Amino acid sequence: MEVVGKSRAKVIVESCLHESVTYFSDHVRILKCNPYCTNVVFLKDHGVYQWIFQVNDPRDNPITAVFFVRQNEELLGAAGSTPAGPLSSEEPLPQGTVSGKCIRWVNASEVPDVKLDGEHTFVGQADTRICLYHLDDGRTEVHFESDITLDFTLTFPLNMMPEGILKFMTETIMSKIMQQATESMLCQVQTDICCTAQELSANGGAC
Repeated sequence: MEVVGKSRAKVIVESCLHESVTYFSDHVRILKCNPYCTNVVFLKDHGVYQWIFQVNDPRDNPITAVFFVRQNEELLGAAGSTPAGPLSSEEPLPQGTVSGKCIRWVNASEVPDVKLDGEHTFVGQADTRICLYHLDDGRTEVHFESDITLDFTLTFPLNMMPEGILKFMTETIMSKIMQQATESMLCQVQTDICCTAQELSANGGAC
C-alpha cells in the first residue's frame, strides 16, 4: 500500500540570504535537526545521500524508512519557480529579479544496492523544497515543503481492513508526524543559524 505524507512550514531566520543558503546547503546538519532522523550520510560511490528515519507504529513497534536522495540548487526569480516569492513581500519583484534560492532534495533515479535489515524497514521516496527568499531587513524567509512516499507491506490484521480507510488513516498520521518534525526542526534551525550567522560575521563573512 503506497501512502504519502506531507508537511509545509514557513519561518523567518535572522541571517541574510547568503548566510542562510550556506547553512541550509549543509544537508547533513539540517537533517540532524529532525527528531526522527537517526542517520544521514553521503554515499560517495553513488553520489547520493542516504537518510534513515525511525518512528513507532500505533502498537509501539519501530518502523524504519530509508531514502536515497540527491541535492540540487536553483535560483528563484519573480517569474520563476513555485512558490514565486516570499509571503511577507507586499510588492511584486521586478521581472528578472533574483529573489532567492531553492534547495531541492529529490529521489535518486537509481537506488543503491544497500542491505536493509528488518521486516519493518521500507525504502521511501522524497521530494523536498527549501526555498529561501531575501528580505530587505537582512533576514531570510524560508519555505519548507516535503512530500514523502512509502510503500508498506500490509500484514495481519491490518490487511483485513478496507485499504481506502487504512490509507487515509495512515496518511493522516504520517502527515501529522512529519508536520510536527518539520516545525521542531525549523525551531532548532532558527536558534542554530543565529549563532552561525554571528560566527560568520565575526570571521569577516559578508552578505
